[in-house]
This record gives sequence, C-alpha cells and structure tokens, in this order.
Amino acid sequence: MEEKMLDKKWFNYFSNMRNKYNMRVSASKPLVIFMDAKDSSKNNRELLKGGKNSFFDSMELASQYFTKKYNCLSICGTDEISFIIEDSNTFIDSINNEKNFRTHDITSIFSQYFFEYFNSIYEGETVYWHCKCFNIAKEKVQSYIKFKSRGILKGITAIFLKQNGVKNSYGIKLDEKLEMCKQYKTYPQIEDYKDGILYYNGNRLDLVEYLKGNIIILDKKSDSVDPFDLLEFDKLL
Repeated sequence: MEEKMLDKKWFNYFSNMRNKYNMRVSASKPLVIFMDAKDSSKNNRELLKGGKNSFFDSMELASQYFTKKYNCLSICGTDEISFIIEDSNTFIDSINNEKNFRTHDITSIFSQYFFEYFNSIYEGETVYWHCKCFNIAKEKVQSYIKFKSRGILKGITAIFLKQNGVKNSYGIKLDEKLEMCKQYKTYPQIEDYKDGILYYNGNRLDLVEYLKGNIIILDKKSDSVDPFDLLEFDKLL
C-alpha cells in the first residue's frame, strides 16, 4: 500500500511538471497550426515560385493535400504555412490517440506528418520545421489570414528586390518596396502569389476575394504531379 501511494505521488508530481509547460487548447475554437521552415536563409532555398518539386511548389502541394485531408484552410508563402482548422475537436481526435488537447502532443504529431509528406516531394535538402499551435476566435479567422498575408507580402517583395541586387531590402517600408518591385519587368511573375497562396479543402481560393467575404475557387494546380500517392501516404498517418 505504501509503495503504491509513493508511486502515485511521484506520478502526479512528474505529470504535473510535464504538463506545466504543455498548454491546453480549446476544442470549441479554431486551431491554428503554424509551420516555419528552419534555416531557409542559410540554405539559400528558392522561396519565390520555382519549377516542379521546388520548395515553393512542394509547399503548395502540401497545402493542397493537408487542407483536403482535414477540411481546413491554409495560407502559405516564403518559408511558412498556417493551417486554420475550424473543427478542432474532430481534427485532434483524428491525430492524437491520447485524445487530449495539449499543444506539445498536437504539434509533435502533426509536424511529423507534414515533415514526411513535404520531404517526399521536395527535391532539395531535407527541410526541418518549427511548429506551433494556438486557438483564435472564430470571428478572427479572416483577420488572421489578412495578418499572415501582409507578412508574406513583406517577405516576398524583400526577397524579390534582394534577387534584383537591392541591399537591405528587408528594412525598406512595404509601400516603398512595392513601388520598387513594379519597376522591374519580372514583377508580373510574382503578382499571382505575392500576398500568399490560400487553400481550402484541397482547392486554391482567390485570396483578394476571400478577404472581401467571397469564396471563388481558382483553377486546380496542374503544373506539378504529386509523386507520392495520397492513398499510400494515408496508410502512414
């Protein structure tokens, strides 16, 4: 009896310590999972739109796949992607055998799924990802998309200017950067995605129209073929 009481005491102590820094998320609010590629600047990845199986191409395919699998939204650009999952309860139940709502459990599992899928497509070096998750209010989903879109716009315009020989482009104000970008003949090449790429349930949406409250599905992505059969990949999840 004494031994059992001691075991329970230590179990409670260390479980409490483990969970002290492992916050809970709500099942009744939208869940954001934010993925940020590690060491993108050091590895000189092509963060602007490239060819088949480029970094950009692979991130878009991952957006398409995971938004369809989990019936959610995503916005991606430069070296980051956010998934916005409105049905948090169903999502967490589907990926977490322990069926708890703690951030460490969610991010550790989902990031492994994302890591394996992305790197099965991308033809560059292995990419590792930072992963965070948190709740937002349902009425703030559109605001979050707008917030991330602006951040992506800042990043893409800075990268574009840097590739055109402009130094310290990250320190230039956004309005100034946009005017500078428009002076280059190649600027139209980034117009289609400079604000980020928005997906919902496997379909790319018109981001500008979405922020106006309209849902307009764009043509399906067809310039890249997913080499990893979706049904086969599902067996790993």
